[in-house]
Amino acid sequence: MENKKEKKIHIPWGLIFNITIITLTIVLIIYFIFSEGGFMDLLNSGLQISFTWMLTAVFVHLLNIALDMTVIYLFVKQTNPEFSVYKALVASMTGQFFSAVTPSASGGQPMQIVAMSRMGIKPSNSTSALIQKFLVWQFTMAVYCIVAVTAKFSFISQQLNPTMWVLSIVGFAAQIIMIVILLLTSFCKPLTSRIVNFLLNLLGKLHIVRNVEEKKKSFDVTLTSFHESNKLLNKNKVLLVKVYVITAIQMTAYFLAPYCIAMAFGINCDIFDMLCAQAYVSMVSSLIPLPGGSGAAEYSFSVFFGTYFSAQTIKSAILLWRTITYYGTIAISAPFAWLRNKKSDSEVSVEQEVEQTEN
Repeated sequence: MENKKEKKIHIPWGLIFNITIITLTIVLIIYFIFSEGGFMDLLNSGLQISFTWMLTAVFVHLLNIALDMTVIYLFVKQTNPEFSVYKALVASMTGQFFSAVTPSASGGQPMQIVAMSRMGIKPSNSTSALIQKFLVWQFTMAVYCIVAVTAKFSFISQQLNPTMWVLSIVGFAAQIIMIVILLLTSFCKPLTSRIVNFLLNLLGKLHIVRNVEEKKKSFDVTLTSFHESNKLLNKNKVLLVKVYVITAIQMTAYFLAPYCIAMAFGINCDIFDMLCAQAYVSMVSSLIPLPGGSGAAEYSFSVFFGTYFSAQTIKSAILLWRTITYYGTIAISAPFAWLRNKKSDSEVSVEQEVEQTEN
């Protein structure tokens, strides 16, 4: 009698996760449209929504994307003078799409590196540029959140329920920790290396991390790249000031969308309060390791902006906000992500040369 080997059942967790997220998104959209006080009820209520302010909400979000493209263009242009605005647009939109559809926006930068390598940009150059961009973004976001807390603490604290207090404390602590990590990795390379090696050795002894020595080498390469990118950025003071100013304006443009939607609904509100509230919403939703912070973004929006929007308008406001800043971003960036997958013969040869050089 032949011995039959037992077949291992492979569970496609990635596919299950994607289906779950898509289902959650569809359910949320249906809920905000058809539930009581949803978008259909708003349309039937006869409320006049300002078309001009809705267009302004779309414009400020497109400005956010345009400024993201500008920062990429400025950084990559340092090492690749032939880098064009169109290539920066493709790289930016590729990052927008894969950041939106992957947990914690983890797929954005890797796919941007792939996209730029197909444009003839060496992975080392694109990685350095994106690391510099990441540094500027994180510092600016942290400062934005700190300003929001200190300037509008009484306003923000009034909006918080116990759940949001916990998320806010964790989010704020995460921003502080991120600043400390960035400062260490940027200016204290030896100390950072010793700390990480100690942690890797400890995790290796606990059998949590395998191939500790390989992990150390991999981290050392990443740390070196990170450190060199920061030194390169700090050498060019004019560029440094320029990208920080652009990034601050970019964040402000992104945070302005709820204010524009409120004005479209005829709600008079303080623009600075709305900016600070949206900064908090972004901080909290970024803690959730789901694409676009699904669920957390909608919940935190309802908490922070619930005092402005009525029970009859809050669901519609959330739907419009997510449509403009999230679903709309996926829609307009998807074609560029598709273009990234279409390689011409010249791009293939360039990519092969880059791979050979890197090896």
